[in-house]
Amino acid sequence: MARLEALLAPVGDNESLRGAIAELARELGGMFTWLDRRNGSLALTTGGLAVQVLLELRMGSELGVLLSSREGMGSGAPLSTAVLEQLLAGLQVAAPGARVLFRSDRDGPIRQGATTGAVGRDRECLAAGLD
Repeated sequence: MARLEALLAPVGDNESLRGAIAELARELGGMFTWLDRRNGSLALTTGGLAVQVLLELRMGSELGVLLSSREGMGSGAPLSTAVLEQLLAGLQVAAPGARVLFRSDRDGPIRQGATTGAVGRDRECLAAGLD
C-alpha cells in the first residue's frame, strides 16, 4: 500500500487558496471536499487505481499532504508518485512562493527534526526570508 507524504510552505489560509485547491482537484479529475476549516479530502482514480489525498492546513503557513493508494511500494508506486508530482506542482501554482519542504519518497518515511537535513535548511531559509 502506497503512503506518500509532503509538506509545503509558506501557504496562506485564504479563500483564493481554497478555490485553487478545488479547481486543481477538478483538473485532476477528482472530487474534493473540505472536511472542516483546515482539512480537505480528494478522491480520484488514475490508471484504474483509486487514490485518496488528505490535505491539512497547519499552523505556521504549512500545508500537509498525505496520499494513499493500494499500489505496492515495492515497485516504487509509480502511479501514486505521478499523482503526488502533479498535485504538488498544482499546489505550488495555487500558492505562489510555496516550496516543498519534505517528501517522504525523497527524504525518507519520517520527517526529521527542523534543524537536520534539507528540511532544516529550508526552514531556516524560510524563517530568514531567503529563497
